[in-house]
Amino acid sequence: MGRSSVTLTLVGYDTSTDKNQSEFLQSQIESKLSGVKVEVKSLTFLFAYNLAVKGEFDLQLSYWLNDYADPMSELETHELNNSHNFGKYTSKNFNKQLSLAKSKNATSQKAYFKNLLNAQKQLSKGNPVIPLCTEVEDHLVNSNLRGVLWNTTGTADYTRAYFK
Repeated sequence: MGRSSVTLTLVGYDTSTDKNQSEFLQSQIESKLSGVKVEVKSLTFLFAYNLAVKGEFDLQLSYWLNDYADPMSELETHELNNSHNFGKYTSKNFNKQLSLAKSKNATSQKAYFKNLLNAQKQLSKGNPVIPLCTEVEDHLVNSNLRGVLWNTTGTADYTRAYFK
């Protein structure tokens, strides 16, 4: 790098969870990487989002919840023209794999998922995003409740729910 030290800015939200995660990351980075200092900015969602959109960050702590139950929901956020690609990640191979999955191989499950796997492998090589945690929900449910559609993403659908 040609430097003996560097200061990175970590932008996160001003929630207690984000503050704890940011402080943990700060301590880990500073203790493991000699000469690296991390400045934490805990901001309201709107301020943090606006900085992300403008690309004014070195590191960013954010969340993504898939819109639908398919790896494409997460992978396509790394396409260059996607509004959630705050780091402006781009890779010809990654884009090619997603393009093939969305067009030529969209009707072949095996080929489709092979493209997605190849895209994920390419994304992992570049490391623009490092997943830190996965959110999980627990529900206490009456054993007589029937007809609830438990979605793998989003909320449960109770429109056809009934009690036995």
